[in-house]
Amino acid sequence: MSANRKVKIAVSAALTVAVMITIFIFSSQNGNLSSGASNGFGAWVLGVLGIDIPPGQTASDVVIFAGLKIRNLAHIFLYMCLGGSAYALSASLWGIKVSLRPSRVLFSALCAFGFSLFYACTDEFHQYFIPGRSATLRDIGIDCIGIALAVIIFAAAELIIYAVKSNRNKANTN
Repeated sequence: MSANRKVKIAVSAALTVAVMITIFIFSSQNGNLSSGASNGFGAWVLGVLGIDIPPGQTASDVVIFAGLKIRNLAHIFLYMCLGGSAYALSASLWGIKVSLRPSRVLFSALCAFGFSLFYACTDEFHQYFIPGRSATLRDIGIDCIGIALAVIIFAAAELIIYAVKSNRNKANTN
């Protein structure tokens, strides 16, 4: 195994663990602390976007995009980070010949998605035991949006780079 590949594995593993720890820390907050953080961050985002908080609502209740609230968007963002770092780790671990790259991309995508989904499920289970928090399938579904976005973006980027390099190599051999 090359030193370059070892570095890629170490960096992507460290990023994956760092994201998992971050998610765990946020999930460990009790309901009041979590709501306060969501409202504070939500108020900041709404201020940046120039959106007023409707009377009788908190900042975290305001729908920001596509029916999603700040808390939902935070789930998507964090799980995009997890899905992306897990994809990078999986792709680094499966060092396969260049000719097999498309198959490896699919395998890496499935591994990253499955791993991240498993973590989302365990995170929701963990929240069940935190005062003021709950475990919901809806949150897992929202997490899956972030995971899928990251995995699709990373896999597509890798396939595009592979296609460009393959075309360059073919042009250079002719």
